Formats: sequence, structure tokens, C-alpha cells
Amino acid sequence: MPMPKSPRRCCITFLTDFGTRDSYVGQMKGVALGINPDAQLIDLSHEIPSQQIERGAYLWSDAVAAFPPGTIHVGVVDPGVGSERRLIAAEVGEHRFVCPDNGLLTVIGRRADVRRVVCLDNPSWWRSPISNTFHGRDILTPVAAAWSLGHDLLEFGSVLATPLVTLPLAAVTSSRSSLSGIVVDVDRFGNLITNIEASDLPTAAVTVTVEIGSIRVAGISPCYSAVKIGEMLVLTGSAGRLEIAIRDGSAADELQAEYGRRVVVRWKDVE
Repeated sequence: MPMPKSPRRCCITFLTDFGTRDSYVGQMKGVALGINPDAQLIDLSHEIPSQQIERGAYLWSDAVAAFPPGTIHVGVVDPGVGSERRLIAAEVGEHRFVCPDNGLLTVIGRRADVRRVVCLDNPSWWRSPISNTFHGRDILTPVAAAWSLGHDLLEFGSVLATPLVTLPLAAVTSSRSSLSGIVVDVDRFGNLITNIEASDLPTAAVTVTVEIGSIRVAGISPCYSAVKIGEMLVLTGSAGRLEIAIRDGSAADELQAEYGRRVVVRWKDVE
């Protein structure tokens, strides 16, 4: 593998559906450090539900803005590993991404300009031999680590000639007095994170009701502690989207709600 440049400090994050029981994440970090021992390796999350690319796409988009410009983000939610699906490296906004071209960049690509993308078809940067079941270790991570040394994107492969794969994510629909979306993530606290942007709600004085199934929650709370323990509330989460929560409890358990559950926000002028 060509690596003429000197080690340098660069942040590399990892997002996977591997969990932490097995050694897969550790192996990727070992490969990265073998190429750039000065790299700063960050575990973004390894708890994406298995093969759920959509969940990874939303979580990735929510998290990358917390990192400095130039950070390299490795994403491995890859149910098509070993198939003919493409592996890519991309410059999107101020960040850099290495992942399968299976839709993981869908949400990020909606929020930032996709500047340059290459298909990782230059095998001189890969580990040898290659495992057909672990491209995250043998292709994606070596490219990310080499990129962190200062190599140019175009060294890793040919410019992508066709558009990136995008996921058919559910759109938020609207009317004069409502927005309809879905739950796109459930965090470890059982908070239901929706795809409804809080900024899309009217700013005028209105009464707001959020519906999920037969449950209706009045108003948008400023924080979790704004209600009594055990009470349900809706608030704007750290990603800027509406969340349904129970103070000191799990809304997911209480409502038996998962990814895809419909959520409706209704409002009317205060009389």
C-alpha cells in the first residue's frame, strides 16, 4: 500500500451496525492505526440496528456537525458486502466520508453540497488479502487512514460517473394546519425522534398538539424536566427535530413505537 506521507493527527469517526461484542470495530481501529498512528479515532456509534441503512443515514447526519472540518467519517452499514455495490469516498460540505454507496449519505447529501466523489476502484490502497465479508476493515478503513495522511481524494479511485444511491426516505407532508412525519430513530432512553423539523412549525402564537396513534400531547416543552416524572411530552431534540419522550421513562416502551410510526403535528391560532 503506498503511504509516502508522514503520520499526522486527524480525526476519524466510525459508524457501524457491528455492536461491540465482537472484535470487528477493534480490527478496523487497528488497521487505521497501522497506517496513521497519530490518527484520533472516535466511536460515533456501533449500535445501528443490523442492516438498517435508513437509521444510519439519520444518525450520521445528526452527528457530523459536532466534528471539526476535515474530519473523516467511516460508515459501515453494509448488507450488500461482497456484492457489486460500489464503495465510495466523498467530500460533502466540510467533511469527508468513506462508505458503501447504498444510501448512507442520503440525509447528509440533502443538507450539504456533495463536492467530489470517487469510486474506490484503486486496489493499491486496500489490505491484502481482501475478505468478501469485511470490506469495512480491508477497503474502507485503509482508504480513510491513508486519506488522513494528506493524500488527495482522486488517488483512491475514479470519479463517480453516476449519481449516488439515495434512499426513498419518508417525506414530511404538510397542510395549512398540520405536518405529518414518522419516527426515524429511538435512542437508548426510549425517546422517539421524528423527521419533523421544529423550524417548520409556525412561529406565530398557536396551540400545538402532537398525535401518535391515539395519544395526543399538547404543546412543545422546552426540556424534559418541564413535566412531572412519568408524564409524556414533546420537545425539540438536539438534532433540531421533534421528539416524543416520557420524563424518566421510555416513550418507545409505553407506546410500543418503532421506526416508521406515524406522527402528526396540528396547530391552530390562539383565539
